Amino acid sequence: MKIAMLALAVTIAVLPQQTFRSAVNTVEIYATVVDRDGRLVPDLTRDDFQVYDDTKPVKIDVFAAGTQPITMALMVDESPSVSRVADRIESAVKEFSKHFLPGDRATIGAFSHIVRLDPKLSERPGDLISLVLGGRPRFPSGTALWDAVDDARNALKGESGRRVVLLLTDADENCSLSDPGEVALGIEREGTMVYAIGVRGNTGLPAQDLQRLSRLSGGYYFELRRDDDLTSTLARVADELHRQYVIGFSPATLDGQRHVLAVTSKRPGLTIRARQTYIAARSGGVVQ
Repeated sequence: MKIAMLALAVTIAVLPQQTFRSAVNTVEIYATVVDRDGRLVPDLTRDDFQVYDDTKPVKIDVFAAGTQPITMALMVDESPSVSRVADRIESAVKEFSKHFLPGDRATIGAFSHIVRLDPKLSERPGDLISLVLGGRPRFPSGTALWDAVDDARNALKGESGRRVVLLLTDADENCSLSDPGEVALGIEREGTMVYAIGVRGNTGLPAQDLQRLSRLSGGYYFELRRDDDLTSTLARVADELHRQYVIGFSPATLDGQRHVLAVTSKRPGLTIRARQTYIAARSGGVVQ
């Protein structure tokens, strides 16, 4: 099923970055807000938001807007099924690397039947592209999509603040050892956001599970048509990630259970994307 792409945003403005520090037992939420035309809305205040924990309104204890640093694992599908668009993907990743800002940290990996990822994060991720994508292996065939998501998640696990897994893939999963349900649980527990860009390879895009994971985590799934501009789409993703709102609240209980989140705006005509659940278990002072 095709997902309509949002309107492209303007080039990122380099603003003074703010570093978000969680208070003890804070549930962290990173919220993307767009208007009816799909444009990012950058001028909201704390009073414009309402957060619900299991349908009950809660007090917002932490709020930040403006340009925010990101920590990312960018995973590129290099399986034979995407070989005809591989050059297009590599060019777009190179362009995307230009949108990292001071304070951002990232690693870049690739996957086919196996996952190739150095979990060490770099402040100059563009330098990794030639090392990772140069001389891409084509065979044996296979797409270990869920292994790639899990390895990316683990690379970010010890980091604080905004953590993002970004995948470029045809979603043709066929050989992962990781259980998709366990991978999704890890993403949920750690509050990692998943963004995915579906690129048509030799077959269709069986991406329903990836779409669902992206939506629940507060990320987004874009499906590119043949004539769409992948470079512009990645620029939009970078812009969106840097300009999300940071919202935090203290849960009423740490019961180890899953709780449903909802974030709304008091302004009409806006759409908010944010994580839809959290697990109320203490982990280093931050609720998972």
